[in-house]
Amino acid sequence: MKANGRTWAVVWVIHVNTPYQYIPKLFIKNVPPDFNKQDVKEWLEGCGYQFGEFGIPWANHSVAPINEYPASVQGAYRRGEVERIAYGELEPID
Repeated sequence: MKANGRTWAVVWVIHVNTPYQYIPKLFIKNVPPDFNKQDVKEWLEGCGYQFGEFGIPWANHSVAPINEYPASVQGAYRRGEVERIAYGELEPID
């Protein structure tokens, strides 16, 4: 169950206090190596996922390869605490 550069995470970032808190909301496995953050966001939105706060899409949420986040996010992946999907498992609606 090793995460690598093709495993990405959607994370809710609480930045009211320091240190910031990073709360994983979704893990995406097998992300194509040529995808960037915008590609992953658009793919997720096209598949029906929605993240944000206050009615603002992506407010206080970020998406990036799992290895760009603190160890707490990587630990949540290893513990299996958060929903996981694989790229290609879902397809956006044309």
